Amino acid sequence: MGPLPDRTDSAAGASAPATAAPAEAPDLAVLAAPFVALDGEQGSRLRLYRRLLAAWNDRFNLTAVTDPAEMDRRLFLDALRLVPALDEAARPPTGRRSAVRLVDIGSGAGFPGLVLKVARPALDVTLVEATGKKVDFLRHVVAELGLAGVEAVHARAEDLGRDPAYRGAHDVATARAVASLPALLEIAAPLLRVGGWGLFPKGLDLDAELAAGERAGRLVGTTIRRATRLGEAATRLVVVEKTAPTPARYPRRAGLPAREPLGGPRVPAPTGTSRRDVAADGAGVGDG
Repeated sequence: MGPLPDRTDSAAGASAPATAAPAEAPDLAVLAAPFVALDGEQGSRLRLYRRLLAAWNDRFNLTAVTDPAEMDRRLFLDALRLVPALDEAARPPTGRRSAVRLVDIGSGAGFPGLVLKVARPALDVTLVEATGKKVDFLRHVVAELGLAGVEAVHARAEDLGRDPAYRGAHDVATARAVASLPALLEIAAPLLRVGGWGLFPKGLDLDAELAAGERAGRLVGTTIRRATRLGEAATRLVVVEKTAPTPARYPRRAGLPAREPLGGPRVPAPTGTSRRDVAADGAGVGDG
C-alpha cells in the first residue's frame, strides 16, 4: 500500500488564479528519524492524523496543545520517542502466538497509544477513554487511517480492570498525563499480565512520585525498573514491570487512588489530569 492521499487537499483547475502555497508542516517521519524509522505509509498516516486532530480540536477541544509546532513536539514526537522502549517490552509470553497487546489508558486524542499503533501496526491496541467525544474522534481517526487491530473503548480503565475480558490481558500499558504514579500503577496493574510492562512518560521532577510509586507498586504487583530521560524532551520515561498478580481488591472505589494513594501522602496529579482518570469504583477479581 502506497502513501495515503491528502484528504484535505482539493484539486486546482487549470484556470484557477495563482495563490501563494501554504507553508508545509514539518514531516513527522523526518523529525522522528533520530529515534525511530518510519516508512512512507506511516508518515502519510501521521500527517493525516495531525490534520484530523487540528480540524476536530477547533470544535471539540480534544487537547489543550494547539500550536502546530508544540503539537508535533509534545504529542506526536514524544509518543514516537517511546518506540525503542516499546520494542524492548513488546514480547508476548512464551507459547502465545497472538499479537502483542497494548492498552492505552486515558487515551484522550490518541497519545501515545494511537501513534504507537501507526509506528508498530502489528500491535493489538485498546484505547481506553471515558469522554464520548474523544472516543468518537479516535474511532474516526482509526477508520480514516485504515488501521486494523485497534479498538477505542468508551470506559474508565478501573472498570475494565475488573472485567475478565481485559484484566490481566495486556503485555504493555501506556498512559500520558493521566494521574500521579501511585494512582496510575493501581489503575494500570490490573490490566497487565504478570511479566507485562508499563511505559509511562512523566515530567523531569519526579523524585517524590518515584518514591511513592515504589511503595505503591509493591502492593499491586509491580516494580519500577528505571526512569530515564527521553532524549532532549522534558520527559522521563518510567518503565514498570508487573512481577506478581494484582490482589483482587485493586483498583479501589471511586476517588480513593487520588485521595488516599497507596504510596503514602497525596502526590499532586500532573497538569491536565481529570478526576475520572484516577477514580476507581469497586473491587476487581484477581489476576494471574
